[in-house]
Amino acid sequence: MNLWTFLAIIIVVGILADIYTKNQKNKMRFQGNDKMLNEIHDSVKKLEKRIENLEIIAVSDPDNFQDRAAGVYNSERAEPDPAKDNQRLVNELARKKTQS
Repeated sequence: MNLWTFLAIIIVVGILADIYTKNQKNKMRFQGNDKMLNEIHDSVKKLEKRIENLEIIAVSDPDNFQDRAAGVYNSERAEPDPAKDNQRLVNELARKKTQS
């Protein structure tokens, strides 16, 4: 084996090692993206389910739903989070539906 063959082998091995490390870094980055994408997908599914429940409640008794929603947003609230108020409203309406 002469000097030129030895240099060629060293260069090829170095290039292959560099390609392998870049490939591993990309895999790790894409795994993180996949995890975030799955979390977003789960959140969207939960929101779609919640919207479907709200549509069912609103369609089944629209007058009551509108009156209750207006009362929640017009009154003074101790907590500024509307998501909790919405969840409470949905729970109350669902309880009324199941009791009647």
